[in-house]
Amino acid sequence: MTRQLELLTELVRAESGVRSLQPHTLARALAQAAPGLDAGSFVARAATDPELVARLLDEATVQETFFWRDANQLGTIDWRGLLERAHARGAPAIEVWTAGCASGDEAYTLALQAIDALGAAPPVRILGTDLSRTALARAAAGVYRERSLRLVPRRLRVSAFEPGPKRTARVGDGARALVRFARNNLVRDPTPAPSSFDLVLCRNVLIYFDGETAAAVHDRLRRTVADGGTLLLGVADRLCVPVPQTQATPAARRPRPVPDEAEPLFADGLAQLVLGNAAAAVAVLRRALYVEPLHAAAAFQLGRAHEAAGDPMAARLAYGRALRALAEPPGRDRLPVQVSAGDIATACTHRIEALS
Repeated sequence: MTRQLELLTELVRAESGVRSLQPHTLARALAQAAPGLDAGSFVARAATDPELVARLLDEATVQETFFWRDANQLGTIDWRGLLERAHARGAPAIEVWTAGCASGDEAYTLALQAIDALGAAPPVRILGTDLSRTALARAAAGVYRERSLRLVPRRLRVSAFEPGPKRTARVGDGARALVRFARNNLVRDPTPAPSSFDLVLCRNVLIYFDGETAAAVHDRLRRTVADGGTLLLGVADRLCVPVPQTQATPAARRPRPVPDEAEPLFADGLAQLVLGNAAAAVAVLRRALYVEPLHAAAAFQLGRAHEAAGDPMAARLAYGRALRALAEPPGRDRLPVQVSAGDIATACTHRIEALS
């Protein structure tokens, strides 16, 4: 990567929190956002041209999503319980915030689920926010192609969408009435009012941040949740928030014990990563894996540490090591609380693809 592209990478990271953009991805985004400008010229103009920066972020940030993404996780939402808690705190409606909503697929999915659970015109208000103005414009239009709609239950495809040209469909008025969209940069902008949301979702977002940024954003998200409310992170995002505790495998199924020395090393490595000490995190996590080679969570965090240190090749190798560890029973023994082997596998696969 040239020095100019390095400066451009740092600009994107400072403005959006997004890390580990590949040079070809960044170069393509630059060509789309500012045709004719090289990286050096772009960085020079960026300080006085926020519109130029906004266009680059539109092109560089990830906007891939679809309806009913991670449906099992969405199925855990208790809409009736949320309504009871909202009424208990004196609110007339369930307040929902989906942060990093991209093109709005998740926000409308939530609206359709709420209608299913609570009936037509339910007392639900959903706010979808994203960094990208382009994505928000698509969300406001509410028109989607077959790829985005492939997991929508058939009965809802008929009742909740209006057919459009070229195999597109528009979200019906019932769901649209529950949703509003606004631009928000999770890294730089203030969050919505504190303690005001019964349900906050931030899924497949924190994985793009370094450890320190992910922890800071997670803390801000928590502060927006009302008493008794729920913060729902994506399966991969949960691995980006420091959770040093472990869960035990039932004794009847427990494989050989994990050496006690690995756990404090893992916790120390995770702490170093959150503090931004990538080199120290790499060193400590390598020691943890020397003590326990099948510690899948340590291998995953080692991959994140290598990414933070600017070594994508080593990161890919570490993520691959985590996947191999998960294939062996001992690799599943010590995982962070509320994180499954499937969570780690999903996160590793996601990062390997992003770094390829």
